[in-house]
Amino acid sequence: MTTTPYKPIGYYLKALDALIDEDFARSLSAHELTRRDWQVLNSLARQGPLTRQTLGRLLGPFWEPGARTLDEVVHALAGRGRITADGDTLALTSAGRRAHAEAASLVDGSRARLLRGLTEDDYVRTVAVLDRMTANMASGR
Repeated sequence: MTTTPYKPIGYYLKALDALIDEDFARSLSAHELTRRDWQVLNSLARQGPLTRQTLGRLLGPFWEPGARTLDEVVHALAGRGRITADGDTLALTSAGRRAHAEAASLVDGSRARLLRGLTEDDYVRTVAVLDRMTANMASGR
């Protein structure tokens, strides 16, 4: 590895994640949604009803220590009538589908800001490198 003028990758990963959280908070606050709320709504909108276990497995990598738990997010969304729980299966309500559709354009705007100035190839290469680094670290456990 050569020396670069850049900070270590961990700095950028943490800084970018914090900035994404801040942007989502600004974008979604008018809809009383957080990034985690969005992830639950979006997962249910894209994949249909899911069990809590499946949803937890899908979103687990996004839940950092000290964050609201999946159960807390589910409880809050259900309390606002955006999702239902039939036994262990979670699904969007019509209000949840509307909330998701309204928030989707805001999330698209956030993603556009994130990717400004990048080509599709830049993005694919970046994700491929991060995927490789993740696999490297996971294999060393």
